[in-house]
Amino acid sequence: MQPTASRWVQPGQDRWLTGPAGRSAAPWRLLCIPHAGGGASAFRPWEGFTGPDVELLVAQLPGRESRFPEPALDRVAPVVDGLAIALDRLAPKPTLIFGHSMGAMIGYELAARLVGEASPHAPRTLIVSGRTAPGSSSTLGDLLGLDDAGFADALAARYDGIPAALLADRELMAVFLPTLRADFRMVAEYRPDPAACPRLPCPILALGGADDIHAAPERLTAWQDFTTAGFMREIFPGGHFYLAADPARVVARVLAARGMV
Repeated sequence: MQPTASRWVQPGQDRWLTGPAGRSAAPWRLLCIPHAGGGASAFRPWEGFTGPDVELLVAQLPGRESRFPEPALDRVAPVVDGLAIALDRLAPKPTLIFGHSMGAMIGYELAARLVGEASPHAPRTLIVSGRTAPGSSSTLGDLLGLDDAGFADALAARYDGIPAALLADRELMAVFLPTLRADFRMVAEYRPDPAACPRLPCPILALGGADDIHAAPERLTAWQDFTTAGFMREIFPGGHFYLAADPARVVARVLAARGMV
């Protein structure tokens, strides 16, 4: 399938969700949630690989892109609230939830919320990418107390997904720092007790990069403890942002998760 580009819209005029126009009648829905600092545009390359039978929706969190004027949120709960309410405004259909890095954390909490409410939007499969399971140790706490220059330098040293041009332009970086800080605070302070975390009744598929130092492949297997259904893991070449190198292959694997139901 060749990549295509179309106009993206907000279904139901809801600012929390966006996706390609003309897909509302598709039998399946794929909800994608981006990484820290990322916006809906991170998943625009996926449009041409999903096809007309999949309604591609992407979460658009406050503080970025079309929602840049809004203050970014630094807690998981209000993000989950916003996404759950947005989904409730849509007609239910079989849904996959995919989240990368911070998005995987949000995706799990959203899935747990929807399952707990017996929502018709509860996912058929949860796909988590580039993120260790709830309760895993985090090394992000040391970033929170750094000044702006130190914070930007630490991001440049640890992560390969932030554009070099942005990191090199301190004035431009200063514009985006509040959102980045809020996102990293959200991740660093997400410390649930694994024993208290619900086990989902849907399968979980864990994806990762072979060279990801933030979510090493062997650490992804802990996600199997958060489902009472099936679990699978698949590793791709690359680091933390492996999914940018071969989106066609990643999307194909994500959509194949429909068969895990």
